[in-house]
Amino acid sequence: MLLVGTPDAVAAARVVAGTAPDGTRLTALDSADPVQVAEALSGELAETVLVVADAAGTDPVVAAVTRVVAAAIAEEVGAQALAARTVYVTEPGSPLDVPADPGPVVVSLDADVPGRFGVLGPLGLVPAGLAGADVPAVLGDAVAAERALAADDPDNPALLLAGALVAGRGSLLALRDVERSPALTGWLAPLLTAAGLTVVPVPPDEPVGAGPGPREPTAPAGVVDVHADGTGPRPGPGHGAVRLDAGPGAAVVLWQAAAALAGRVLDTDPFAPAPPAPADGTDPAPSFVDGGIAVHAGDWLPAGTRTVAGALDALAAVADGAPAVVSAWLDPESDASVSVLRGPLVARLGLPVAFGWAPACRSGDTGAPDVAVHCHLTGDGPGGDLPGSVGAGASPPGPGLDSLHAAQARAVIDDQRRRGRPVLRLHLTDRLAGLVTLARAVTSAQSSTEP
Repeated sequence: MLLVGTPDAVAAARVVAGTAPDGTRLTALDSADPVQVAEALSGELAETVLVVADAAGTDPVVAAVTRVVAAAIAEEVGAQALAARTVYVTEPGSPLDVPADPGPVVVSLDADVPGRFGVLGPLGLVPAGLAGADVPAVLGDAVAAERALAADDPDNPALLLAGALVAGRGSLLALRDVERSPALTGWLAPLLTAAGLTVVPVPPDEPVGAGPGPREPTAPAGVVDVHADGTGPRPGPGHGAVRLDAGPGAAVVLWQAAAALAGRVLDTDPFAPAPPAPADGTDPAPSFVDGGIAVHAGDWLPAGTRTVAGALDALAAVADGAPAVVSAWLDPESDASVSVLRGPLVARLGLPVAFGWAPACRSGDTGAPDVAVHCHLTGDGPGGDLPGSVGAGASPPGPGLDSLHAAQARAVIDDQRRRGRPVLRLHLTDRLAGLVTLARAVTSAQSSTEP
C-alpha cells in the first residue's frame, strides 16, 4: 500500500497503521524529496495499491509525486490496472473528486475537519485499513471513549487532560514516546504545537535541558513529561508529568479533544490550516559555504562568521533560552545519522532541542505563537532534478521534485522569518560531505572567535 498525501494525512494514516501489533504494509510519501520517492518505487509495484490523500485536491507536492508514482506503477501493470487499484481521499468538489467507471475510487472527506483532526476519518482509516490495520477495533475503542467525553462532569477525561496541558503553559512538554510510539508522537507534536504548547520529542530517559558541554545550560521555565501511550512512571505529587492510559482509538479522541480545549483557553487555533504551499522563486545566495554546506542565515549572524560551528553558536546566542527546533528535509532512511546529532546539539547549544523530519514536523506551526529558534537541514537530491511530470506529453510540466522539495522548505522558512524568528538553514550541496561537516561542527570544541 503506497500513500501519497499531505503531511497531516500521512501522519493520520501512520497513527492508525501503528496500532497493528504485527505492523502493516504502509509506505507513505508526504514530501517531494526525490530520495524518498525513489526508495518508495524501488520495491515490488505489481501488487501495489495507490492512495492519494489531499483534502483540497490542489497540493502541488501531492500532484507532482502522484504523477511520478502513477507513471512508475502504470509502466509495471498498465494504465487500466493502475486505475482499478487507485483511491482518492478528498473533499467533495475538489479536482480529485471525479468518479469514473472504470477508474479510481473516490472517498469523500468532511471539509470542516482539518487534517490533524482526521485520524479517525477517511484520511487515517482508508490507507491504514488497506495496509492491514484493524480499523473496527480502533473505531470501537474510540466510540467507547466518546461516551465519557460527552459527560458534563468535572471528571471528564478530556477536561482533566486539557487542564494538565494548560497548567504546563510556559513549560516544555517532553513527549517521551518518540522511540516506543514514533507515529503517535509524530502526529501529537504538531497537534499540541498548534494548540499553543511548546513540545520537545525526546527519548524516555534523556534530560531535556543541556547536559555537560561547552556552553552553560539555560534552564527552561519547567519541564512536563508526557507519556502519551500509557508507558512511563505514574506521575506523583509535585512531579511535572502527564500520562494517558487508553487504547489507541480512545487516545486519539482524548488528545484531539484536549488540544481543542487547551487552544480555547490559550486563545490559539489548533484548527488552523497547514503551512503555506511551496513558494515560487529561487534560493538567495548563501551567507557562506563550509565543507559541502551552504549556510543561509539572517541579520542575526555576526559578520565574519565562516563555519557551520560558528553559525550554530550564533543561533544559540540569539535564542535567549528558547528551545531550538531542528527540521530535517532529508530522507529518514539514508540520512538517519542526522537524528543522532540531537543529543550533541543539546550539549553544544545549551538549549532544549526538538528534532523532526520535515515537512510533517512543521504541520502545526500556523496555529500558535512561535517562541523557538529554527535550524532547517536541506539537501540536493542525487542525479539531478527528477521531473515532476512523467510521460510523453505530460501536462503541465511542473517543476522537478528536487526544486519542488526546496520550495516546500523555503515556504516554511519564509513564514517563520516573517514571524520574526531566527532561522538557520544548512543546505547540503553534497549530502555525504555535508553530513560529515555537520557532525564535526556539532561535536567540535566551541570557540569564541571564528578562524
